[in-house]
Amino acid sequence: MTEQARPMRGGLTPRRVLFAVIAFSMIFGAIIAFKLQQEWADTVEEAEGTQARTAAFLAERVSGRLAEVRGALAFAAADLSTAEADRIEDVARIRLQTLTESSLISGAALLLPGGSVVRSPDTQADIREAAEAALASPTGVATLLGPPSSIVMGSGVPLPTGQVGALVVWVDPAAILPENRPDQISILASAEGRTLALQPPVQLRGAPFAAERFGLSTERILRVAGQGGAISGARMGEQDRILGVAALADAPIQTYSLGPPAIDQTGWRRTLIFYLLMFLGPLFAAVALCALLLIQMGKLKTIQAQLEDSERRFRLAIEGARCGVWDWDLSTDDVFITESFARMVGRKGASIISGPEFLSLLDPEDRGRVRTALRGALKSGEVNLEARANSIALWMQMRGRPMVSERGDARRIMGVAIDITERKGAQARVAAAESRLRAALESMNESFVLWDSKRRLVLWNRKFREFFDLDEHALKAGMAYDDAEAAAGKAILAVHSDARENATYEMELKDGRWLHYSQRVTNDGGLVSVGADITALKRHEATLKANDRQLRQSVDSLKRSQERIQELAHSYEEEKIRAEQANRSKSEFLANMSHELRTPLNAINGFSEMMIQNIFGPLGHERYTEYANDIYNSGQHLLSLINDILDMSKIEAGKMVLSAELVVPMDLIEQCLRLVSARAAEKNINIVLEGEDLPEIEADPRAIKQVLLNLLSNAVKFTPEDGRVTVRGFNAVDGVVLQISDTGIGIPEEDLPRLGRPFEQIEAHHSRKHEGSGLGLALSKSLVELHGGTLRIDSTLGKGTTVSFTLPAQLPDEASGEHGAFHLNANAAE
Repeated sequence: MTEQARPMRGGLTPRRVLFAVIAFSMIFGAIIAFKLQQEWADTVEEAEGTQARTAAFLAERVSGRLAEVRGALAFAAADLSTAEADRIEDVARIRLQTLTESSLISGAALLLPGGSVVRSPDTQADIREAAEAALASPTGVATLLGPPSSIVMGSGVPLPTGQVGALVVWVDPAAILPENRPDQISILASAEGRTLALQPPVQLRGAPFAAERFGLSTERILRVAGQGGAISGARMGEQDRILGVAALADAPIQTYSLGPPAIDQTGWRRTLIFYLLMFLGPLFAAVALCALLLIQMGKLKTIQAQLEDSERRFRLAIEGARCGVWDWDLSTDDVFITESFARMVGRKGASIISGPEFLSLLDPEDRGRVRTALRGALKSGEVNLEARANSIALWMQMRGRPMVSERGDARRIMGVAIDITERKGAQARVAAAESRLRAALESMNESFVLWDSKRRLVLWNRKFREFFDLDEHALKAGMAYDDAEAAAGKAILAVHSDARENATYEMELKDGRWLHYSQRVTNDGGLVSVGADITALKRHEATLKANDRQLRQSVDSLKRSQERIQELAHSYEEEKIRAEQANRSKSEFLANMSHELRTPLNAINGFSEMMIQNIFGPLGHERYTEYANDIYNSGQHLLSLINDILDMSKIEAGKMVLSAELVVPMDLIEQCLRLVSARAAEKNINIVLEGEDLPEIEADPRAIKQVLLNLLSNAVKFTPEDGRVTVRGFNAVDGVVLQISDTGIGIPEEDLPRLGRPFEQIEAHHSRKHEGSGLGLALSKSLVELHGGTLRIDSTLGKGTTVSFTLPAQLPDEASGEHGAFHLNANAAE
């Protein structure tokens, strides 16, 4: 199809040409007017920007002067905070005088906590109101509206007395507002937009809104002040002005700059002339082109009729074949597409588009291939490739050839695009099904092999190669069955079945694995082989057999053990009866011994004590007194031993009941220390009490004293002269911990487990040098455990021993009874 054969939609008429010229003139004029409006808006915006920068510059200068005042205020506050309390007012007057010497500060005052005020001589304002306003502001700066209006700055002053005062200064708004250019008016306003000062200076009555002076809305100015900017339309008399607005970042103050619009009138006239010429020049050219076009229109009518007839026939042929025609002009890089092609790619009708736009109709992944094929068509002589449409599901077969001109050069490539979507869809479905099949086979845990009817290899999976130790190159499609079987046979140790085709059998591989293999004939005469790894099943089968043997042996052993248990149970019952009889005999013996021994011991102790105290006169010889002391001490020791034996008997029989009450552990420790202090003093042993204030606990005080006395007595007994005994108390999570340490002879590590057993003593040289029954630690351990606590012994031979025991805050329920308590003998120390 040639370029002259391209369709012409909607033939041109003189009326349409005239309408096009008028439309062009109107549109172009509108564009010129729009550009002029933009130029004017840019000029005004530039003037507003200049005024906004002027206001921002004023704000920076005002901020700088406020910063000077803030620095002087901070210095004065720091000086006052370090002044002596009795000289605070004198120092304040000096600092206030120094502050008011500044040209920016009109007054200063110090508000003290008691309500008194120290002020500079010229300060007559309400100081409390000013201080509250300044300190309530987050920036420490506030504006007080007049007359006269002023700016106050405040700072808290920590005084030497620990209180805080308030230092306040009044800043003259006119003093901090800098002068501007002669044609500019500078204004200082509060955060609400009220006027505080003007430059050039103007006497103000009160604090009027600045916006009202220039015919503007206060709300509009406040909105602009938040971000900074400028507002056109301000009026000063009969003249237009621009108002620049800026807000201070560190104070609730705004600065305004009012000035004339800075517009270059000469430049604006040149701009108007330029755009007028731009409008008239194209307009004259359009009229000339319109005349030429009308001349050519007559010639084109005949050609257009022929083209329409040819197009009609061509369109019918193209639409029946579900294809479209494209024509690429290499010289202009334009592409003509027919209506059928346009419908294929989702466009409305035939059109001429650029080369990049044509490529954008194709899928991004195919554009490069199409561009390359078109460039190579001049040499190869044809274009033939498949491509996808962009954004729609369409595959096209693009075919074409270069069109050689009369001069022998090819400047155009023409071709057709055939819709092959259905064919590609069928191919994709087949490929997807094959891919899913292969993926399923690869994911199987069984080996899979497919043979055709001629027993040639068609398909296999990874497990087949893995089972028979075959590499990737050992198998090829079309391989004969016998060759594949020979290659796989190298990995087989034995086949445990004589079955062949259409049968199942088990294989034992050389690596120790077992396979269950089956073969089935397909409908087309092919063969499918599937192998499953049954190594785990084989091992499990062997394990079951071994477990069965072990189970039978266990049953036999269990029967023998059951018979032995019955014999032991019978023996245990007999021993239990004998032990209960022995326990009753021991209890009766101890009760009788308590009565039989305590009665004469009490008499011996009482009479010997009377003899020692010479109640009925002196005994005569001094030896008698010594003998009486020995008799009394021996009797007391024997009585203590009997009491310890009876206590151990009660504890072992579970008849010991504690008398519970709230006690303070430190009080019990101090009482016990007083009882052993004399014995410690005889050996010059230093007893030290360390620890915290311990809380009250529920315990039997006599039992705890007995434990402490037993442990303290042992510590003093086994500590050499000039030694040290330390008693400590600690708070625990639920109770207290008491600890007794000494610098005594210590205990070997291997003998520590024997301590705490009744009548148990360490068989070493030190145990033979000291008396004792061996019941002290055992009785102490039992009493601590009866309270619900634990006792621990740590010792190093030659360095000393540490005994620690814990006591809970409350006794366990089983440690107390309802019908009285057993009273322990607090003198039974070991």
